[in-house]
Amino acid sequence: MKTLIICASIHHGNTLKIAKVIAEVIGAEIVRTWEVEPDQVAAYDLVGFGSGVYYGALHKSLCKFVEKLPQVHGNKVFIFSTSGISKIPLIHDYHRSIKKALKKRGYEVIGEFTCRGYNTHGPFKWFGGINKGRPNERDLEHARSFAEEILERLEELRRSRF
Repeated sequence: MKTLIICASIHHGNTLKIAKVIAEVIGAEIVRTWEVEPDQVAAYDLVGFGSGVYYGALHKSLCKFVEKLPQVHGNKVFIFSTSGISKIPLIHDYHRSIKKALKKRGYEVIGEFTCRGYNTHGPFKWFGGINKGRPNERDLEHARSFAEEILERLEELRRSRF
């Protein structure tokens, strides 16, 4: 299976830590948004889109990249992120806009993962940041479990086609 993770890990490398764990489990190559062209994504069986959360949204480079993706039919993708505060779907769903953009282009989102990450943006820098040491070993283990679940979902989808 040909897999790719497109990662925008800009500030402390939190999201890249998660991307590496997921990539190890699913056998993916990790690239930055500027290292791959949007039209190349359709050639992959599975693609992950990961970013830190910046002021309530995924990084602009990842959002702009997704907006340039070509139309496909049912290609499988997943989304993951790290953030200073927890994702609360009814209040601030960090993945909402990218999920909507992916679906609009014909991609099927088969999973989402998020965890806390060390954050020194804005007022947090004045007192040394929040979530020091995150993502931690427990977060990385949750990322491994998430990646295993993604593989299980893909297998279920393959079986249901036959």
